Amino acid sequence: MLDIDIVYFSWTGNTKKVAKLIFNELKRDFKVNLIEIKSKNYPYIIWLLLSFIPNIGVKINSVKVNSKVIVICMPKWTFNCPPITSFLKQVNLENKVIYLVITYGGFDEKRYARYYANKIKRKKGIVKDILLIKRSKIDEERIKKFTERIANEVKTDLST
Repeated sequence: MLDIDIVYFSWTGNTKKVAKLIFNELKRDFKVNLIEIKSKNYPYIIWLLLSFIPNIGVKINSVKVNSKVIVICMPKWTFNCPPITSFLKQVNLENKVIYLVITYGGFDEKRYARYYANKIKRKKGIVKDILLIKRSKIDEERIKKFTERIANEVKTDLST
C-alpha cells in the first residue's frame, strides 16, 4: 500500500482542521502520515512582520517525509509563511508528487499559490493540484472532492 504524507502548519487551527479532514478521507484507501510542522509560538505582530519578508524562514521541528505523494497544507499569509518556507528549504522534493492546500482569509490567494507552487517546482517537486479554501467557509464537500481526485490520481499512477 502506498504511503501519503500530509504535512501542515497551522497557527489558528483552521489549516489543521482542513489537514485532518483530508487525512480522514485518504486513510480509507492509503497509509497516511499526518505530520505537523511546529515552530516557536511568536506573538501575532512578529508573525505579521515575518510574513512581509519573502523567503524568510523560522526554526522548525525536523520534518521527515518519505512518501512519493505529499499533501502540503498551509495558511496564506501576506507574502510568506515562514514555517512552510523553512520546511521547503529542508526537505527533498525531487520527483515527489505534491498537492498544495492553502487556507486564506483575505485576497491574492492565487498569486500566493503560484509563488509556493514555483518554489516547489524549483525543488523538482511535481505540483499536481492546488486547493484554495476560504477560512470562513471551510467546505467539507469541496475537500472531499479534492481528496477523491488525489485518491483516483494516485491509484491511476499505481496501475500504470
